[in-house]
Amino acid sequence: MHDKSKEQLEFARFLAQIGHEIRTPLNAIKGFGDLLADETVGELNPAQKKYMLKITDNAEKLLLVVNQILDWAKMESDQITLEKQPLHLSRIAHEVGNLMELRFQEKQLTYTVEEHDWNYVNGDWGRLREVLVNLVSNSVKFTDKGGHISVSFEKKDKYIITYVTDDGCGIPQEKAAQLFEPFSKGADRPGEEKNSGLGLWICRSIIEMHDGHISVKSEPGVGTVFSFALPC
Repeated sequence: MHDKSKEQLEFARFLAQIGHEIRTPLNAIKGFGDLLADETVGELNPAQKKYMLKITDNAEKLLLVVNQILDWAKMESDQITLEKQPLHLSRIAHEVGNLMELRFQEKQLTYTVEEHDWNYVNGDWGRLREVLVNLVSNSVKFTDKGGHISVSFEKKDKYIITYVTDDGCGIPQEKAAQLFEPFSKGADRPGEEKNSGLGLWICRSIIEMHDGHISVKSEPGVGTVFSFALPC
């Protein structure tokens, strides 16, 4: 991690505080919106339900951005602590697949996970799942309908390497080299949500906090492979 000035630390702590203040009412908006959209407290007409679903959908997207900014601020001000335990990487990859099942269906993507009994690491479950969610989401964004995304593993020296591979459109080399920098963005695709430019930087920070390293290889028209190595 780079050295941080006093001003950077103070700004990061300020953002962390603001993030908490924004996240609380956003959670309330989304929570009560979901109750209305599910018609738990009364039936809605079709137009009302349509608009309520738009409200909750956008609240969820905004909440994701706030959470990423909050994570960034916490990492910049060294407020993140890891709760490590033995974790089975294949199991986490399956959980991520379940979380993203609807997105796979929307784009008619296939998603496979390699099964091994040796791919255990000592890590923070929530944080490593966050890494895989970000990487798989990125693959979904850059993979066309009918494509394939896979999660595979390799044991090399004292590390277990996790690969997230897609056969999507790929990323130009000059863009790929900058992906793990804060607020850096790859090429936006028509019809796909724009991102905050923080997700992959957060991935890098989380992996480095686990004494690992992360990288990407991509070729336009062929696909992309994200990989991260963690100590066995």
